[in-house]
Amino acid sequence: MAMPVVGTVCGPMPMVCQAPVAFVVNMQGALPGSVVNVPGGHPMAFAPNAVPVMVQPVQPVQPVQPVQQTPQVQRLQFQDVHSEPSSLSPTPSEKSFRRETTGSTIASGPSTSSFGLSESDRSMSPIDLSPLEGPGGFSVQGRVWQLCQQQTGCRRVQAALDECGSDQERKALAEELLGHVWEAARCPFGNYVLQRFITLLRPSDCQFIIKEISSHGGRAPTQLARHRYGCRILQRLLEQCRPEQMEPVTNSLLKEALQLVRHQYGNFVMQRIISHGTPAQQHLLCQVLEPHARDLTTDQNASAVLAKALVHCRSEDKASLARRLLSQPGLLLAASKTRHGHQTALALMRALEGDELLEAVNMMKCNVASLMQCRYGRVVLRGIPALGECALPREEDTDS
Repeated sequence: MAMPVVGTVCGPMPMVCQAPVAFVVNMQGALPGSVVNVPGGHPMAFAPNAVPVMVQPVQPVQPVQPVQQTPQVQRLQFQDVHSEPSSLSPTPSEKSFRRETTGSTIASGPSTSSFGLSESDRSMSPIDLSPLEGPGGFSVQGRVWQLCQQQTGCRRVQAALDECGSDQERKALAEELLGHVWEAARCPFGNYVLQRFITLLRPSDCQFIIKEISSHGGRAPTQLARHRYGCRILQRLLEQCRPEQMEPVTNSLLKEALQLVRHQYGNFVMQRIISHGTPAQQHLLCQVLEPHARDLTTDQNASAVLAKALVHCRSEDKASLARRLLSQPGLLLAASKTRHGHQTALALMRALEGDELLEAVNMMKCNVASLMQCRYGRVVLRGIPALGECALPREEDTDS
């Protein structure tokens, strides 16, 4: 055994050591002395010519105790309805529990969350986020607005909505958003649920959505049209609902049409008015656009509205708007060379007829070389059937 040395070799006097094991090395011989076991705490004297070497025994190695195999207890995972979930897909534990609530108006004690749930409710009651609990029993029922505010929850609501077997079941879920439409329309997660409701519900069942938007004031539709998420709700309403249903909202939007067509989000709403509005609404919008056609053609947002008007409006409105654009010197050629204006130029050429079309084609033929040098100009040239092959240079000419 390896044992540390304790003592000194300087003096012939006996040494008193405190050690459980010791042996004596004879300096005049090669063999060590006998090992003397000394009980702890007893003195031991050495011969004058001996050098005491005290050793400490190595502690015996303790046998390794086998690790007790404790049965793994499956922890129940609870979803905090107040916090935004980080996962995008349901976990197995989330599909095993169900808790009924009454939405955001639950009576609670002094410590409650923003959804009206007490701390004890949120920590002790698991929530089932699975789409269906059983035939006819929806686990999201009673918690639609609560789940709409979460990334994972909004997807569960949409999944439950897709699995509804009747319009009555979808309407029952939609009515849980009563009083929360305005907030859901501007929510980064709730707007997807609201869009899904509008798409799947019957137009008459979407009336409460239109009514709640209008209840926030006369300018509420225009405010929503300028919102990043709210503009999507107005687009879905214009697409799915009847024009007479949307008339109050549409009239409010048309009052600020010139500002909205230039807006980064509002222009999408105005495009839906053109494609899904009544002829009277289309005519009114064209009258607003026509005096400002030159400036709007070069605007990155408004040019898309002009192109849509030249495609979907009545023939009279399209011809009037096209003549106004064509009367501006150099406007058609300049628009054909830009990213946002070339689509308006294409729509303009397709809306023209007779002598006006011939005039525009001749002007384009005179500027073929200039247009061929620009990426968007080449798109316009190849998109106008009236030009034909004669307007485009041959490949051997371009190679030379």
